[in-house]
Amino acid sequence: MDFLKNKLLTIVLVLCLAFTIFVGFTASKKGNTGTIQEAITATIAPVQKYFYIAGQRISNIFYFITSISSTRKENTQLKLEVEELRQKLVGYDSFKRENEEINNMLKFKNSHPELTLKGANVIGKVGDNWFNIILLDVGESDGVHKDQYVINSQGLIGRVIETTNSTSKVITIIDEKANIPIKISSTGEIGMLTGVSSNGSKSECKITILPIDTKANVGDAVVTSNILNNENSVVPQDILIGFIERIEDEKPNLVKSAYIKPVVNFSRVEKVMVIIK
Repeated sequence: MDFLKNKLLTIVLVLCLAFTIFVGFTASKKGNTGTIQEAITATIAPVQKYFYIAGQRISNIFYFITSISSTRKENTQLKLEVEELRQKLVGYDSFKRENEEINNMLKFKNSHPELTLKGANVIGKVGDNWFNIILLDVGESDGVHKDQYVINSQGLIGRVIETTNSTSKVITIIDEKANIPIKISSTGEIGMLTGVSSNGSKSECKITILPIDTKANVGDAVVTSNILNNENSVVPQDILIGFIERIEDEKPNLVKSAYIKPVVNFSRVEKVMVIIK
């Protein structure tokens, strides 16, 4: 491309130079400034015009090509800068969310000075449903034991079912085997909370064996009960679990079941606290 450009410009310059020399030569001759010069000028002027126009077009073409190349480089650089800014924004959002969660957990801890809490990070999820069982980065060396309860700033997460020296496995309240003792805040009725099997992304819990004449209503809050399964369990009262979405009759057993929407967003759980004592 550069060779073609140089060749065309050389041709144009040579022709223009030859024309200039010729005109100057003829102009220097006495008696040739009249009819002959006019005839030559009249003959060559259209040719010169076309050479000029052609030269301008060629120059414009090469300028356009150069501009395209420059524009592509600028676009590539802008894309890189946009991607860098996007990554920084993602990092900022993650940091902001983590900071808010830590502040909320500190508020909870300060409001419950009677509890000994151990902070932990979610480092994995286990099983077919990723949100039913989670893995934490704390274990027996941190004072964590089986059947201790796990919370975050929103509410109850679940309870520890297995530990190693440095990790622990937690069954969440949306698992069918959770079996968490609870209380309906408005009526004081107690029951057992389990998860509800679901193929979709909806997280739901269920209170079983409510009295047929229960006074519970849709919208009532469900909280933790201080009923203990063993000596390792410490369950402070009134930790929020969720709200009743619907109540259904279990006719064969003459009881009712209440379905609960948890307040915890299990798809976004990253930091939790284990209730040590």
